[in-house]
Amino acid sequence: MWRNTGQPVRVLMLDARACLPILLAAVYWSWTTLYIAVAGFIFFSLISFFGLTLPALIRLVRRWLAGRVRTAVPVWNRRRLA
Repeated sequence: MWRNTGQPVRVLMLDARACLPILLAAVYWSWTTLYIAVAGFIFFSLISFFGLTLPALIRLVRRWLAGRVRTAVPVWNRRRLA
C-alpha cells in the first residue's frame, strides 16, 4: 500500500509538474502562455526522460557549479560541544 509513496506524481504518462504550465495555459488563454506551457512541458518531459525530478536537477546543477573539490574544516578547527 505504501510502496509507491516515494515515486513522483504522474498524470497518465506525464510528471505532475509538467501539467502545471498546461493548466496555466488553459486558465489564462493567450499565445504567450501557450508558448510558456509548451516550453515547460518540453522541459519537464526532458528531465523526466533522463530520470530526474526538478529537485534532483537543482541538486545536480548545484553539484556541477560547486566543483569536485570541497573545502572542509580541519579537525583541529572544529567546534567541540557546540
